[in-house]
Amino acid sequence: MVQTVELMAVSLDDRSPYYDELVAAEETALTEQKGMWSSKVPAVKAYQDYSESLQKAKLQCSLLQRQKKIPAIVDYVKSGSRFTVLIPRENAKLTLVLSGIHAPRSARNPTDKAEPFGQEAHDFANRRCLQRDVEIDVENTDKQGGFIGVLYVNRENFAKLLLEEGYATVHAYSAEQSAHANELFAAEEKAKEARKGVWHDYDPAAEEANGDALATTTNELTATSASNSSLGSAPTKKDYRDVIVTHIDPSTCALKFQHVSPTTSHALTNLMSAFRTFHVSPPSGSSSTTSPPNTGEIVAAKFSEDQEWYRARVRRNDREAKTSEVLFIDYGNSESVAWKDIRPLGPQDRFGTGKLRAQAVDAALSFCQFPTVKPEYMAEAEGFLRRNIEGKQLVASVDFIEKGPSGGGGEGALWVTIYDPNGRGDGEEVNVNEEVVAEGLAMVPRKLKAWEQARGPTIKKMKELEEEAKGERMGMWEYGDLAED
Repeated sequence: MVQTVELMAVSLDDRSPYYDELVAAEETALTEQKGMWSSKVPAVKAYQDYSESLQKAKLQCSLLQRQKKIPAIVDYVKSGSRFTVLIPRENAKLTLVLSGIHAPRSARNPTDKAEPFGQEAHDFANRRCLQRDVEIDVENTDKQGGFIGVLYVNRENFAKLLLEEGYATVHAYSAEQSAHANELFAAEEKAKEARKGVWHDYDPAAEEANGDALATTTNELTATSASNSSLGSAPTKKDYRDVIVTHIDPSTCALKFQHVSPTTSHALTNLMSAFRTFHVSPPSGSSSTTSPPNTGEIVAAKFSEDQEWYRARVRRNDREAKTSEVLFIDYGNSESVAWKDIRPLGPQDRFGTGKLRAQAVDAALSFCQFPTVKPEYMAEAEGFLRRNIEGKQLVASVDFIEKGPSGGGGEGALWVTIYDPNGRGDGEEVNVNEEVVAEGLAMVPRKLKAWEQARGPTIKKMKELEEEAKGERMGMWEYGDLAED
């Protein structure tokens, strides 16, 4: 009894001075059946679904792109990098796909199998994002009506948090187009060093040996079964693009090219002119240093052949040699550059990828498998391509487009047929892919992907050219059938 009295006394002391008024107000609301006391079923707020169709998504995308850090609520987590978000002020909901990264897929049902660390990424996203107030930036749309962009949780880029935990990897092509490339590459490097998540068995020595070639080389994709056509899409109609080939990878014969159009060509010319002028006499704080740049950082680097400054991304640092391996993002070539020849990029609003995205596009020749295991024949193939297509304005017919990150981060690598409108100097158009096979410098892939199988007449013609090259002992066929080795 004594204890009860004490508890009641404490309870009375802790009461609000307005307790009696609050009780009376509650009784009045209950009597009048207001709000939560009403017998009526509360109206459910209906949100307009912006991701209902691709057409609707594109219509709304331009409006959302103009706004920055839009207040939103994560209503549902579909995977580590895919969310349903509500935007109360727009009375809208949409599917948001994180840009610049690829997160492993989680299991969609009890019988489905998740990719390694896919469920961990999903659970992490649930813990950090579900039913939380967030902010979003919209950059683009994917082909399913999803919105590609950035999700900020407590003002932090959630893609960066996924990368730091090893629950995602950077999709280089799309990351380099965004304003967040530096922090994404740095976050991935941090996870690698800590051996977290997907990097638990990371071996820096193996990565160094393999280099940083095109993420999906011709050989690797050839070994993929036809069922993997979900990795991208073939254009439903002819997709011709004017291009200039700027780089040929000597180890894979993968290509880097720039799209040629009055808009992009003029923009790149103007940017590079201003860029070089700026770096002739850079202001204080923009000059070269002896300190290593950050991995993934976009910098100004001097190219050894012409001693000019170009935009470049830092791939890795050699602290002993005081050099960095950099990728020149507008041309696709890479080299080791001394730290004294590396500087801060300069004003982002003038020279950053937000002003003009990286111009080098990843590509590979369709229906061609190069002899990557035979260095002497690879050298011949590379030499042929350099003589015939490097630095020339050509036409690329896009046969297949790999998907971007999370199935929707813009275009990935392009599989193309290259045409030289005046290849022989007589106005006769040359199909470069056919020429490569006819010269015995490449073979038709032995395992065709689904989109290749759909090109029956093309494959038939390429195989006929291959048989002719074999018969004439051209290139890699000089000692017989290389495919039998």
